[in-house]
Amino acid sequence: MFYLVGTGLWRGDDISVRGAEVCKKANSVYLDGYTRAFEESELLRLEEIIGKKIVALERNELEEGLSFLKEAKEKEVVLLVPGDPLIATTHITILEEAKKRGIGFEVIHGSSIYDALIGEAGLHIYKVGGSCTIPMRKKGIKPYSVYEKLAENKSKGVHTLVFLDTEPGKEMDIREAFDILGEIESEKKMGICTDDNKIIVGCRVGSGEQRIIYGEIGRIKKMELRGPCALIFPGKLHFSEEEYLKGLEI
Repeated sequence: MFYLVGTGLWRGDDISVRGAEVCKKANSVYLDGYTRAFEESELLRLEEIIGKKIVALERNELEEGLSFLKEAKEKEVVLLVPGDPLIATTHITILEEAKKRGIGFEVIHGSSIYDALIGEAGLHIYKVGGSCTIPMRKKGIKPYSVYEKLAENKSKGVHTLVFLDTEPGKEMDIREAFDILGEIESEKKMGICTDDNKIIVGCRVGSGEQRIIYGEIGRIKKMELRGPCALIFPGKLHFSEEEYLKGLEI
């Protein structure tokens, strides 16, 4: 039996009671160590809660090896995923593979940055459009698709949740994200990412150091913000959204 379990936003004890109970009874517990890094102190906290060692898996083990699925044919196996386990397409692919192999599975959901940041910013969930991720810099490649998604959502009046890419041991700095979008803005000149544009930034959401601010990109660039961070480019704001954002404005 295979269990895909969301650990929640940040802390080791954000995991649901149901998720923790499944981990306690499992033969093996693995962690997706690629989608988002788990702080060591919180990983230790989670191990203490479930009473067993958690083995972190790298990207290739999640996308190619899938040895944990072979194990799940005979034993109870858990794969822990920071946030909600079905936000990333990688985990949906794993479930499809489990189906093909005739392995029973269950998904236990957790809170995610999607609902948390949108709610903490006072925005209406039904006014959120398609999201996107700003990828790490690669020579000669610019993420025009991200800019196009921002422009598309702006034309529809809906909000855009933007993630910043991560790599093992590295997370994108928010200034780099603005630089990447700024370079495309200088080419396209559609007024999507100028210093005057107001956006929402959520840093370390769900932790004791959570910070959520609203203001002009030019001002945010000058701030020292500890990641990981996510951005929201607002669309047309409802009066209640505007009122709430006043309390977050810098």
